[in-house]
Amino acid sequence: TKTDVTVNQQQLFTGGNLLRSEHQRKLNVFYDKPNQKWELIYKGTRDGFSAENFHRFCDDKGPTMTVLQAKIGDYLFGGFTSRSWSIESGYKNDTKAFLFTLTNPDDKEPTKFSPKKDQTGYAVYHSSSYGPLFGYGYDIGIYSMANKTDSGSYTSFPSTYEDTTGIGKLLFTGSSNLQLKDIEVYKIYCDDSSVTGRKFSLK
Repeated sequence: TKTDVTVNQQQLFTGGNLLRSEHQRKLNVFYDKPNQKWELIYKGTRDGFSAENFHRFCDDKGPTMTVLQAKIGDYLFGGFTSRSWSIESGYKNDTKAFLFTLTNPDDKEPTKFSPKKDQTGYAVYHSSSYGPLFGYGYDIGIYSMANKTDSGSYTSFPSTYEDTTGIGKLLFTGSSNLQLKDIEVYKIYCDDSSVTGRKFSLK
């Protein structure tokens, strides 16, 4: 029923509006935890698309799922990293990181892409000047103000991550240049009641 879908969305990815319930379930399959709950910490159309805003809301939040919506076609794609985002410049090793496509111009089914075995040291790149960057050079490179046509955001997939579709850089949106309609970043859901409980016990 309609109510069940709403409840399911509330249980898995809360706060955003880009992910249908089937895509929420699929991302948790990719994450290998079907019942994992996530909460929205950053949304481009709400919080602003600048690199500064991305880092203000997303740094030091632990593992995150980044969902990107293309300006043309509304295609959905993105990536997961187990490393907290930061402004400490450089590549970060992450054996658990992955990219994904949920909807794309070629109608490929939702697919997860893991780093090549010898490439995990380039899984993500951190910089105060940019948004989320995945892979060497980059498989997905989201620059500041990625909602603008001239932000410079692009994909060079597959570089660090393994392409199992054979489509390459045109897979995500049909173009190597990326312009976003929206971006949502989710962190693993924290039960506030348990946090509150600990606070009270300290008094």
